[in-house]
Amino acid sequence: MNPILFDTHIVVDWSARSKPAPRSQTKDAIWWAVAQIDGHNVTVAQPEYAQTRDDARRRLSRLITEKIEADRRVLVGFDFPFGYPGGVAERLTGQASALALWGWLAKRIEDNPDNSNNRYEVASKINEAYSGHGPCWGRPSGWDFPLIPIRASVRAVRSQHPPERRIAEHHAKGSKTVWQSAYAGSVGSQVLLGLPHVMRLAEDPPIRESTAVWPLQTGLRKPTSQVVLAEVYPSLLRDEIGMRKRENEILDRAQVRVNAEAFARLDATGGLAPLFSGAPNLDQAERQLIETEEAWILGLGHEQALKRALPPLRRSH
Repeated sequence: MNPILFDTHIVVDWSARSKPAPRSQTKDAIWWAVAQIDGHNVTVAQPEYAQTRDDARRRLSRLITEKIEADRRVLVGFDFPFGYPGGVAERLTGQASALALWGWLAKRIEDNPDNSNNRYEVASKINEAYSGHGPCWGRPSGWDFPLIPIRASVRAVRSQHPPERRIAEHHAKGSKTVWQSAYAGSVGSQVLLGLPHVMRLAEDPPIRESTAVWPLQTGLRKPTSQVVLAEVYPSLLRDEIGMRKRENEILDRAQVRVNAEAFARLDATGGLAPLFSGAPNLDQAERQLIETEEAWILGLGHEQALKRALPPLRRSH
């Protein structure tokens, strides 16, 4: 049997709220779950809840630092894209590198401890780099950001636009484009307000020397770092989450809990390593683009392995 890669699996559901989430736990906030492997046992702790992105990053940093000090290996999955479609990074930074684009965003995004932020200003700067209406779309109708169209259909002049989707989005059923910045499924805002925090997390002094970002720093292969940060897409297990969601449980809470358990149980049986190679049907050119600019969703192309890793549901009588 293949060795276990990580002792601790963390899955994070991010949020682009512009105000702190309520004290009482709610949907569309930040949640994470921790699944631990100890010997042959997998345990999943009660999911954690955060009102702000700043608080979430600080608490995750402390958690990861504790695991490093305990000599545990940690996989942390965030539920938003780690890259933009091919060509965007070079257009904005001069380098065909997703990590260069992370730095570009980190210098421009202002995300305050109370969740107030300037994401629409930064989306406007992205749109300025393209002719006609830029690729970013979606904003509250009363907000004065004329460079960001309210609807995607307004973007009529698109000859110089980047691709609408990454390679990963063409493979992941139901996934949203990174250009959507508002309304249901506004992945674009999560990316703008997520990547700077992941970058800061990866560069925290207690964590930095032990951490790598998959696949942008590791390639599409099994990583060797003690801590690995990766992109996940909880909806790969949509049906399993629906079956395992507890009565009155908030969906976001169920998503992180079920996904953390699936990754941990697959790892506990020695089956996690193939997921780091990406989907089996990717060609060499796609792999190169994924490793440098677009990133990839961990588990995409291996959904059945993740589903089989979860224990059978007990039937009620």
